[in-house]
Amino acid sequence: MWEEMALRILPRLPSKSLMRFKCVRKSWYTVINNPMFVETHLSNSMNNKLSTCVLFNRSVHSNANTGGKDFGLSFLYLHNDYDDSEHNINSVVEDIKFPLSTVQFIGLEVIESLNIRAHCNGIVYLCDDAGNNHVLCNPAIKELKLLPKSCLPNWRYCNVGIGYDPKSKDYKVHRIAYYGGDVFVEALEMFPPRVEIYTFCTDSWSEMKNNSLETDATFFWPVDFQMYFKGICYWVGYEQPKQFNSPYDPLEDDEKKPMVILFDTGDEVFHNIVFPDSISMYEGSPHCYDMCCDMRIILWNGFIALFGINRFSALPESYEVWVLDDFDGAKGSWTNHFTFEPVMDIKRVLEFWKSDEILMVTQDGDIVSYSLETEKLKNLPMNNLSDFETIVYVNSLVPITGLIL
Repeated sequence: MWEEMALRILPRLPSKSLMRFKCVRKSWYTVINNPMFVETHLSNSMNNKLSTCVLFNRSVHSNANTGGKDFGLSFLYLHNDYDDSEHNINSVVEDIKFPLSTVQFIGLEVIESLNIRAHCNGIVYLCDDAGNNHVLCNPAIKELKLLPKSCLPNWRYCNVGIGYDPKSKDYKVHRIAYYGGDVFVEALEMFPPRVEIYTFCTDSWSEMKNNSLETDATFFWPVDFQMYFKGICYWVGYEQPKQFNSPYDPLEDDEKKPMVILFDTGDEVFHNIVFPDSISMYEGSPHCYDMCCDMRIILWNGFIALFGINRFSALPESYEVWVLDDFDGAKGSWTNHFTFEPVMDIKRVLEFWKSDEILMVTQDGDIVSYSLETEKLKNLPMNNLSDFETIVYVNSLVPITGLIL
């Protein structure tokens, strides 16, 4: 009876607790490591209605005891069903540190500039500014792994995404490498992007066909990975002519079309959906790259949506949410669901953590939550922040077969 009850309770517990419970008895160790248990725990975490976890990359924490530096991340747990009369949300902050000695053990040389580039099911992909160190990390179980070198030679720069392939039941990292001609010649010819795939089961990279990233006259450029959902990875990017006059000519931007680019992890094929006309077709609109940075793909009330600032919808500029309707995995149409104006004294908008609650950063570097319903700000216990990144995080036991601290 006790064992049956434990098997019902264990999949609902946080990853941190389960990692400790592995030491209780051999039977629990076997159960918690079972792939079916990991999958059930992940499903419970994704459907958790009681709290939301936000992961902060807060760069480097100094180690006062050793004089060294630790690479650190922070969890912010937000409880969905409570806030008090003073507009304080019930929340908890937990810091996760990776000691420098351990980071060096896996062969990672630079930790000061590790940035979040992609994430899926609790696995976070980190990369330094120079693009030399590529790391997988599951901070919930404190597992870290340095990826092998690229199989593609001499690329100028690359963008990275990560997703789960439900067909092969394996996780895949896809890296799009960019090659360009001489930027000092009068006409710059862009070469086709090359794509390589890293699979967890093989622990290696291999190049894949990428004809879905070009037409006869244009290339598609995935610029910024956004999220993974139900077998598909979502990017914001654009379509661009294969040849143009100068990389510095702002008029060339008029020929770029901002769009959502999708990657099917099972078929390993890219698809694309153009941004809503009211966002991308205004005369005198901002540079295409800036527009991609302004918009992001989110999961909103169970739907794929486009959220961000529309600088040319009206004066003043406004934030909008566009939902992708009639979506079949490759095609769909956009519907505008709501618009709201920028909030006073807010420097930066971060993430939706509920369907009507958005994390924001004040001018002083404090994290607050803005309610679309009440139009009020709620206080959070993270203050005076400067340089950081955030993602809404799914607490999971998914292993990356790296070093567990």
